[in-house]
Amino acid sequence: MIEKVISEIEETSLVFPFVKRLVRVDETANTVKYRLVIEEDLFVQVYVNVENETVGYVLINKGQRIYGRDAIEGIWHRHTFEDPLGHDFSVKGSKKVNLKQFLVEVQEICDRERLL
Repeated sequence: MIEKVISEIEETSLVFPFVKRLVRVDETANTVKYRLVIEEDLFVQVYVNVENETVGYVLINKGQRIYGRDAIEGIWHRHTFEDPLGHDFSVKGSKKVNLKQFLVEVQEICDRERLL
């Protein structure tokens, strides 16, 4: 199962030209963590645990989370750009997203905030 997740992460990342490099940070039988490098201090961290349905997509700039979407045991929430430490459980915030959808959001944020 984790092999499928790894394949999906790697294939999806290739679709987005702003992702310059993929780094597999950690892998176990049930988990994987990747860093999708955009710039030296700007990257997306992806964490997936297939055993307990935990997923974390985080946009990090200069060591700080500036946007994210997480699922803990399948329940989703968002950390908005405006309040990255908060938890948004609204209809929009609790929407399940895949990595491709998250990277589209990242592209929009990076364009809007001129991070690239």
